[in-house]
Parts: sequence; structure tokens; C-alpha cells
Amino acid sequence: MKEKAILKTKTPADYIGYAFYAFGGLGMELLIMMVETNLYGQDPETWSAVKQVIHWITTCFLWGCFGAALVKRLPEIPNIRAKRNDLIAVIIIMSLSIIYTSFAWNGLKPLMELSHLGFGRFLVQYMYYGFESLLVLLIIAYGQEALEGWFGTIKFLPFGGIFLAGTWGLVHIFSQGISTGIFSVIQSLLFGSVYMILHKNFKISYIVIALMFMI
Repeated sequence: MKEKAILKTKTPADYIGYAFYAFGGLGMELLIMMVETNLYGQDPETWSAVKQVIHWITTCFLWGCFGAALVKRLPEIPNIRAKRNDLIAVIIIMSLSIIYTSFAWNGLKPLMELSHLGFGRFLVQYMYYGFESLLVLLIIAYGQEALEGWFGTIKFLPFGGIFLAGTWGLVHIFSQGISTGIFSVIQSLLFGSVYMILHKNFKISYIVIALMFMI
């Protein structure tokens, strides 16, 4: 009962802080890479398969720790079942995401990854995507609660997706180039829209967003 009472007193400032914690959790990968680069004395592009797998597993562990801690602080959301039109809208958004991703990758992403990585690394890479999807959704969920709290009269907007685009999306522009950054920004808005269409159902949103992320 005490935990529920604490959750009810959270402010938009608290929620935006949690959103930045989730974003910082994603950023821990850069710290891991710095340590690994100094340890291996190699550019990440030249790492062996074993070193790549070690990197992914280490990153997943840290992301899992951040995710587990932040999930416990999610606000209680009324359980509203998605209606037929909601599901149709989600399917359309998923289809657009897969088409856009396939265009960006010049082929279906899982098949391209599998042919490039081989089965073993492919499995670990997609586990990595699963943990990344969790933190991405946490950024959306907390960003949505924070911005709704500040701009409560327009709750229908995907504030969480906009916040994700302004953080995770923009970082990709500086770290991986304009084309990848634009792709990440658009995906952020699609992810945020899915979360709102599914009435902030965290579990179902995670499944849908993870599939969009992976396919």
C-alpha cells in the first residue's frame, strides 16, 4: 500500500527524470564500448564475433538492470481493451514500419541480419534488440506521463514518441549519420503512436514495438 501511495504522488518532473534515466541507460553502451576499445586496442568495426557477442551480452545485462528498476516505478494505468479500430491502426503502423525498415535496409531486416551475422550472433543480436526495445518503451511511457502532466489539455498526442525522437532519435543523427537519425526519429513517432493507440498498455505495447524494432 505504501508503494502505491508513493506512485500516486509522482510529479511530471519525476516522470521526466525517469525518462532521462532510461535514456541514460541506453547511453551506457557507449561507456561499455569505451572500456572495450581500450581493453582490446581495436576499433569496434574490427571486433571478432566473440568480442561482439560479449559486448551485446554485457550491454543486455546493464540494460536489463535499468529496465527492471524503472518498470517498478511505472504509474498505474487503467486497463482499457483495444478495440477493433485500434488494432487495425496498430497493424497499419506496423506494416508501414516494416516497409520503411525494409527500404532502409534494402531487404527484410531479419533476413539481412541473419545472412550477415550467422545464426549464433543473430540470436544474441536480437536479444540485444529486445532489451533496447524495453528501454525505448520506458522512455516513451515516462515521457508521455511527464508531458501530459505539463500539457494536460492535449493528452491525445504521442508525447512519449516526440520525447523519444528528441533524445534517442536525435542522438542517432550525431552518432550514425543523418539518414539513420531520420529513420530513428520517424520510428520514434511510430512507436509513440502505437503506445497511445493501445491505451498505454505496457505489455502489449512492448510486444508490438519490439516486433517493429526487429522486423
